[in-house]
Amino acid sequence: MPEHLVHHYLDHSAKLFPKKIAVTDGRTSLTFGALALLSDQLGYFLTGLGISQGRRVVYYLKRDLDCIVSTLGILKSGAAYIPVDQKTPLERWKQIVEDAMPDAIICNAATLEEIIKRTTLLNIQPALICLTPRGELLPSREKVFYLEEIMSAPSALTFGLSSDDVAYVLYTSGSTGVPKGVMITHANIRNYIDWAIQYFNITAEDRILGTAPFYFDMSTFDIFCSLATGAALCVASEGLLLFPEKLVQFIEHENITIWKGVSSLLMYMCRAGVLHPGRMPDLRTIIFAGEPLAPQYLAKWMNTFPAKSFYNGYGPTEATGVSLCYHVESIPEASQPIPIGRPCKGAKVILIDEDGLPVRRGEIGELCISGVCLAKGYLNDIEKTKKNFTPPPAECSTVGERIYRTGDLVRENEEGNYIFISRKDHQVKWMGYRIELAEIETNLMAHPEIRDTVVLLMDTNGTGLTELVALFEAEEQVNVRVLSQFLEDRIPAYMIPKRYIQVSALPRNDRGKIARDEILKLYSRSEGVPDVTVG
Repeated sequence: MPEHLVHHYLDHSAKLFPKKIAVTDGRTSLTFGALALLSDQLGYFLTGLGISQGRRVVYYLKRDLDCIVSTLGILKSGAAYIPVDQKTPLERWKQIVEDAMPDAIICNAATLEEIIKRTTLLNIQPALICLTPRGELLPSREKVFYLEEIMSAPSALTFGLSSDDVAYVLYTSGSTGVPKGVMITHANIRNYIDWAIQYFNITAEDRILGTAPFYFDMSTFDIFCSLATGAALCVASEGLLLFPEKLVQFIEHENITIWKGVSSLLMYMCRAGVLHPGRMPDLRTIIFAGEPLAPQYLAKWMNTFPAKSFYNGYGPTEATGVSLCYHVESIPEASQPIPIGRPCKGAKVILIDEDGLPVRRGEIGELCISGVCLAKGYLNDIEKTKKNFTPPPAECSTVGERIYRTGDLVRENEEGNYIFISRKDHQVKWMGYRIELAEIETNLMAHPEIRDTVVLLMDTNGTGLTELVALFEAEEQVNVRVLSQFLEDRIPAYMIPKRYIQVSALPRNDRGKIARDEILKLYSRSEGVPDVTVG
């Protein structure tokens, strides 16, 4: 693979396993050969529209196999792919698309009508590409291209790219209320995937479960580990994720061997009572990531399935997914957090104090990551890139030319494993999503009846499962359902609080700032929170 480009993974596997299933959702499947041909044709078609190196293409699709075809086709054109959740509220969607400035948006029959409506509201007019045959029932619009036109394109591509070119841009929550686009290069992905294949011993005989949304960085593992090894990617539908028993049945039916999933999903499966000895017999490796997993839930998994291997993966989007990893070899004690482990290949870490100086082993410091795993920066935001990707302390110049300051407070134990302690700011991880609480608060404050507010992630009933809770001040009694509906038009569903508490005055410290720690102590208690209204 001369230029180390990630779509070369597919080219390699398609030559070795042309008739082997590359991706399936349990109903529809594509072989490696068919996926290579379709993505070649899409890539060539995109180049015919003038899309090439350094350009960007958005795809706006429900969770289906078209997402994989789009990912590979965009990469083969030389452009970067940008998955956008098709449930994204309109205003946020406009912010993302107008920041990304894509030359085209890819959709299919399920999303075409909605994307036509949305693009009429943009200041730009990208071409629309529909991965569905033209039909009488499909809406018409200028610059909409259909599957027949794509499939008639040649499958030979010629373009020049380097491993430093951007492969994808993922938008994450921003503290100012505006999403920011993280630019990940081919070299970033190659470093991660090559490490993962070796570390988890992934082969062409494996079947990888895909539960992460494609606009979420955990999908990087699912897509590219499969393509690189010839393993099958088995995409679980959104409906399966809502019903743990059906998800277990899917894992069993598809003979899943490897699963990298968000910690909260493992917790919900425990609480749903679907874990029993002998179930999911082919599943050998379980990697949980995206947020801390409560030790009691991991203990339940390990006691039920002692022959399976469990790993805790840690890493921000800015470091391409997983930067540290810990193999859990013994059942954890309920009172001890699960380590996030040691740096992976291509990642170096240091812990620094508030003055930017390295801390000693055992002391708590902010986790900073360096190495080839680091993103290129934030799209169209030089200032934020400079703020978060900084030169290392003079005492740590050997770690690399720049470090990414994660905002996570961590300490290193005597075994050399790192332990996550807390955040130094108001960012949280929930259901695998990275959420800036300030973004929710900013949007709540836009409501005319809200005087002040604070949003917190709390374990309100002592189960280890957390939820977003909004406390707010208002002159008159506010209908919280109205507040929830107000937020639905502004932020994604996963960022909308599940509970609302109206108070006469928010607790404050002696400097007049909202006392978040005091609120957490007051409302996060084992007997639950009976005096809240559920939105």
